[in-house]
Amino acid sequence: MTLKTALRNSPLRPLYLWTANRYRGVQRLFGYPETARVGVVDYDDYWESKLGTTKGQMSAWRLKRVQVFAGIVGRGDRVLDLGVGDGALLAYLIEQKGIDGCGLDISPKAVAFCREHGLNVGLADINRPIGDVLAEHFPDVTRFDYIILSEIIEHMPDPESLLNSLRPHTNKAIIVSIPNTGFHQHRLRLLFGRFPLQWIVTPGEHLRYWTLADFRWWARQLGFKIAREVPYQGTPMLKDVYPSLFAAAFVYVLENQP
Repeated sequence: MTLKTALRNSPLRPLYLWTANRYRGVQRLFGYPETARVGVVDYDDYWESKLGTTKGQMSAWRLKRVQVFAGIVGRGDRVLDLGVGDGALLAYLIEQKGIDGCGLDISPKAVAFCREHGLNVGLADINRPIGDVLAEHFPDVTRFDYIILSEIIEHMPDPESLLNSLRPHTNKAIIVSIPNTGFHQHRLRLLFGRFPLQWIVTPGEHLRYWTLADFRWWARQLGFKIAREVPYQGTPMLKDVYPSLFAAAFVYVLENQP
């Protein structure tokens, strides 16, 4: 038994976890991920590196996010998950909320994994005109109650075009989740001379960045109303009091402005 395992199973577990989390926080202020590979990375490589042996399982971070989604969608709603990845979030919503769910992803490995687990997922590049993509993969469906973009739009060069093109395909709302570049750890990292660390494999993963104020302004400019805004991850308690500084990530529910 290693010392780490022994501490996790001992009465000192709370102190050990607190210390380990603080240490990781300091590392994120001054260091870079051990998985880093600068240069162009294939999305299959990115997906494998990010999820490793946990494909189909949810971290605490993803679980909090999908629980927010579950509080938004209704039983029996028709839901499309764009950039579905390993399908863990979609499977959760199907099991817990009884949605009529389907998804799209650009990774053949991710799509194959989803299909092996019984999910209705198609292989597609959502940078293509989305109307053509939906007609190709779901020809009998013209509109969805909700379309989910979970940690997707920050990876896209032109998310504005995607969101605008999704309007005629949505009955209720578009659900978007993104990291908050205004999170205090990102601000501190920038203060110490390093750009905010929001990537796993290569710095080129994220192409777009938003703070809370930025996203509110940006959504208004696109003609969306933020019907709901949830700081689902960050510093406990403080993220709900001062989310622009202490929330690490948000879920937004976007509706068309009347």
